Amino acid sequence: MVKRARFTIRAAYDVLTSPTNLSQWYAEDPTCPLCPSLATLKHILVGCKTSLAQGRYTWRHNQVLKCLAAVFESQRTSANVHPPPIIQVAANTICSGGMGLEAAGRLCFPAEIAAINLRPDLVLWSASLKLVYIIELTVPWESAVEEAYELKKLRYAELATDAQQQGWNVKVHPVEVGCRGFVATSTSRLLREMGV
Repeated sequence: MVKRARFTIRAAYDVLTSPTNLSQWYAEDPTCPLCPSLATLKHILVGCKTSLAQGRYTWRHNQVLKCLAAVFESQRTSANVHPPPIIQVAANTICSGGMGLEAAGRLCFPAEIAAINLRPDLVLWSASLKLVYIIELTVPWESAVEEAYELKKLRYAELATDAQQQGWNVKVHPVEVGCRGFVATSTSRLLREMGV
């Protein structure tokens, strides 16, 4: 816990031992060990194309998504103790193998809501309430949170319209957890709305 707090504080003030900081402090090589770019903290955490190609950013995204899915699955389980079931959960691409939650057993968007090829990160729905939450996670550089939110909101606008035409009440929730661990207000808002 202390190591995480230390990392978060040092990352927030950009005083981690990144190659660019080591270059300033000790005249070491400032280039990224994976590509020829300058290895700033931002480059290391969200900007290295080699890291992206190797799936390093996807791994981090999926670790955050697993935590969110576990919280929602716990909520679903406790809500479903009392009949009738209130919320069913389907989770897509929770880990790099594309494993869904056992309760859902689905790896694509539920066809009874809308026929579409998009695969949101998490889908929570209640057939009895005709209510669906489409949740899409982004793990951006903290100053890009608003831009990430707007891009994800637009990405699922057509899906929301299709589902609404089928009689569903649709809530699209892009959520962000910054790459340095800061949770955006969109994430906190969704958790509060879900009773967490």
